[in-house]
Amino acid sequence: MTHKYISNTSQLFDVCQYKLSGGKSDGVSAIDIWNGANLHFTVLPDRGFDIYTVRYKNRNMSFLTPSGVVAPAFYNDVNAKWLRSFGGGFLCTCGLQNIGNTDNTDSDLSLHGRISNTPAENVCVDIANDGMTATLSGVMREAVIFGANLTLKRSITCKQGCDVIEFCDTITNAGYKREPLSVLYHFNIGFPLLSENAIPFIPAVTTLPRNKHAEEDIENWRAVYPPSDDFEEMCYYHFLSENIVGIDNPDINTSVRIAFESSDGFLDRVVQWRMFGSGNYVMGLEPASCTLEGRKDAIANGSQKYINAQSSVVNRFKISFGDFIDVK
Repeated sequence: MTHKYISNTSQLFDVCQYKLSGGKSDGVSAIDIWNGANLHFTVLPDRGFDIYTVRYKNRNMSFLTPSGVVAPAFYNDVNAKWLRSFGGGFLCTCGLQNIGNTDNTDSDLSLHGRISNTPAENVCVDIANDGMTATLSGVMREAVIFGANLTLKRSITCKQGCDVIEFCDTITNAGYKREPLSVLYHFNIGFPLLSENAIPFIPAVTTLPRNKHAEEDIENWRAVYPPSDDFEEMCYYHFLSENIVGIDNPDINTSVRIAFESSDGFLDRVVQWRMFGSGNYVMGLEPASCTLEGRKDAIANGSQKYINAQSSVVNRFKISFGDFIDVK
């Protein structure tokens, strides 16, 4: 009966495709979704089909770097120059051949991999017949002759009136030999969702520091500090009792939960990135498949994962936004 009040379903649920213009973002494809309720977000098919801005009740949820959106043509995979095209965003996917640092044992590997700078093929925006559900999909290809032949197919779904984003990644080894596979989902929480009164939700059973600097503050890994001019980033590996992380902030009456599942426990840890620097104020909640010190180290510590020839790994996520509930 609702449809009798309208002649265009965009009054209740809207999807808009366009291209960015100007600067290093020129020509980048974007898709906006407004769910007709409290949620508005932007997907960038040319940047690994990642989720860039997310706004809930007109408040920003994402951390955005000063680089902004950078077209993949500007990507430089030498050493740490990945950072020059890292726009942050709510989700930046890392992999598929490497996550974290490189250890210089393989010159073909790069910081956090190439997938977030890879444009999608076969992009599709499918709107249900009632105009109230959108499914976005595309395929990223990471392949080279005489090397790995991997694809990542992503499907993102949002429904009218439901403050939830769901997506499914199917990573396939289209080649004919077993390949190393490393993936990290770099969810970046920014102000005002992140502030010193925010409370991380991480049901950790075991927590390990990434380095000695992080170990110095391991007892306070839940703490969120005000911005500091000289803050040095800290990372922790969390092994969870259940595959769900998030953040609560009573200041803006908002809670976010990121639930995930993966084939055969492929995503077996969450990296927490604490960076409370002035102007670089972010917390990363990052389901990951291995450690971050290079492939050689991951093999040595037993965390490196592999994908067999002609097989797939499936990772599913449900991101929910809602009002803050104090459980104390």
